[in-house]
Amino acid sequence: MPILNLKKIKTVKELETIARRDLEGRTLQQIMASIVASDSSTRVSTKAGVGYVIEDGYFGIGKNSTAGPDIAHLDVEIKTSPLKIGKDGKLRVKEPLSLNIINYSQEVKNKSIKESSLYKKNKKVLFIWYVHNADSLRSEYIIKYVFLWEMDDEVIKELNPDYKAIIEKIKIGEAHHIHQYQHANLTLCPKHGGTFRDPNDRKSKTKQPFSDAPAEIRAFRLKNRYMETVIRRYLFKNRPKEVDDFVKAKNSTS
Repeated sequence: MPILNLKKIKTVKELETIARRDLEGRTLQQIMASIVASDSSTRVSTKAGVGYVIEDGYFGIGKNSTAGPDIAHLDVEIKTSPLKIGKDGKLRVKEPLSLNIINYSQEVKNKSIKESSLYKKNKKVLFIWYVHNADSLRSEYIIKYVFLWEMDDEVIKELNPDYKAIIEKIKIGEAHHIHQYQHANLTLCPKHGGTFRDPNDRKSKTKQPFSDAPAEIRAFRLKNRYMETVIRRYLFKNRPKEVDDFVKAKNSTS
């Protein structure tokens, strides 16, 4: 499959339409043949590998760590994430969705979530969901859903309590005591290759503004049940016949 010429795409709707047409129902092998060569050697790093295959092989976006969204002229971030089939035969989100790394010193200056790095990078996300199957080669995974998600007023209302709770922890010098169980929809997750509990490990630690204690390097994360609600909302609005094929998250609303 040829790489998409992003420069020719003028609107977010056009991007969503073309990506859905090209990707849904296709295997990763059909998108980028080189993934076949890595089936055995990178089998365990499924999520990272799959994301790179799609972003590089289809969108032509190389690995980057920029503060802004992947497709700058459309303000769109690309996120690839796995689904799994439960024992009940229904699809569900396989793992939480990691977003951008938080800078504690900068984030605490924001007066609202709309000023945050979270919003600036992820206010428009083109989601690409594929079905993970432990019995299949990675190249045989099939892309199930492609759709645009926006941090509109409804989403901000849902994420804001958790965002405020995170900011409050930073303000009282307890960024190192932020835990995922404290939040409902939006949380923070480790984003490093070290061991935070090891006092001699430097790869896992960063500064926080109101305490001398090091804080863990973390990224914003959307929890599984919230992402399941996001998918059900999309299906309910656009593909109602498929809603019953997807698990209903606790406390979700279609």
